Amino acid sequence: MPFVKIEIIKGKSKQYKQTLFSAINDCLYNALSVDPSKTNLRILEWELDNFLLTPGKSDKFILIEVNLLKGRDEVLKESFIEQLTMTLSQSLAIAPNDVHIILRDVSKTDWGHGGLPATHW
Repeated sequence: MPFVKIEIIKGKSKQYKQTLFSAINDCLYNALSVDPSKTNLRILEWELDNFLLTPGKSDKFILIEVNLLKGRDEVLKESFIEQLTMTLSQSLAIAPNDVHIILRDVSKTDWGHGGLPATHW
């Protein structure tokens, strides 16, 4: 049940956002074996003036933070990052330099849902 926060610059279409959701879900499934029906994705949109982008970044800059339960090895995570970057580049014409992905491993004692920690699921 990963939680994914996607930060983008305002002005993208509904179709762009749907393509973004699909790309992330597909890559989570293909690289990390995550059931797409159990992901939680949300987009936060910001005005361009809320970013101080380094040279070479564009208005397609995207930051994707994925919180996962611990247990996946580095090879799988690297594969996810590579697949997602390539998919976003191909499907939404986002330059790889504009794609930033942060994976966070969370222990079962630090994750709760429905009043129960993940250790009790």
